[in-house]
Amino acid sequence: MAASITSEKAGTYAQRLIENEYVQENLAQAANNLRAAYRRASKRRVEPTTDEKLRRQVRQAALSLKEAASALQSGRRKPKKRRGRRVLVVLAIGAGVAAGALASSDDLRRKLFGDEAPADHDVTQAPVSADADSEVPVTT
Repeated sequence: MAASITSEKAGTYAQRLIENEYVQENLAQAANNLRAAYRRASKRRVEPTTDEKLRRQVRQAALSLKEAASALQSGRRKPKKRRGRRVLVVLAIGAGVAAGALASSDDLRRKLFGDEAPADHDVTQAPVSADADSEVPVTT
């Protein structure tokens, strides 16, 4: 009975290993890091116990193996990238900066909209004549 439960779990893990690309990527990354660490350790001039780059490669390989095992056990998949949010944030920040620059610079407004940009303080009215003859008579 225990053998059938173990074989079922092994079958489940094997199926996940075949289908889950995230696990496969982590295993490939671990293998590449271990290969690079082996090449570095096999050099005669490198002391494996004190070489920091070698230790970093082995540490990365171990982390990749740990992540692959965790993903295999839980069935976790690779998180999807959310590029749409990033694009919207960048566009919103750019629009805010452009609006701020436009609001603070008279030269920039003139350059973009021409010299005919409306200005509230420059509005003039037609002069009122001071002639008495031009007044409209009031009837009583």
